[in-house]
Amino acid sequence: MNTQLILHKHVSYNLRNIVTELKNIDNTKSKEWLDSISELLSNGNSQSTKTFSDLFGIENPKYKKTERTSKFLIPRNENLNYIAINPDLEENETDKPISYIEFSGKNLNLKLEYLTELFPNVELIENTYDGGIQLFFNPVDSRFDFTAVSCQIFTDYKKLDELTDLNINGVSFMFKPNKLKTRAGFTMTE
Repeated sequence: MNTQLILHKHVSYNLRNIVTELKNIDNTKSKEWLDSISELLSNGNSQSTKTFSDLFGIENPKYKKTERTSKFLIPRNENLNYIAINPDLEENETDKPISYIEFSGKNLNLKLEYLTELFPNVELIENTYDGGIQLFFNPVDSRFDFTAVSCQIFTDYKKLDELTDLNINGVSFMFKPNKLKTRAGFTMTE
């Protein structure tokens, strides 16, 4: 798939170099994908919601602006089912830094060890809102622009011999400074 990327004027030179190096990001998965995405969201690169929306996919017309809380994208990466990004900017709105981005796909195939290599501080919390558990990684290394990483696991984790056996098919990156506990797990807020 040939992808045209429009880099907006607020994007750092460093991000341009990373994007150039990651020409195959649309077809990666698993550990390679997680490493690439984490580096892409580091060193001040997440200042442009518009650029990342253009990089990762096209807006999904199925979700009407008036009925959603995130902008949903049809991913360029065939291993992903959807991407959600915040803030959900208006057409004429000034670009803003990313506050939240989620990637999900049945072929993503992340393992707990891939996540703990990058983000060693992890908490496991039960999701009493819609079931399952949350793996919440916080704090993370200061080189990353995001402040936390979250994975929702809807498998009956009590039946697993080891969490390391689990395929993780979705990951969220949060960029706010303060941790807040909810019924669904932790989130990051102002």
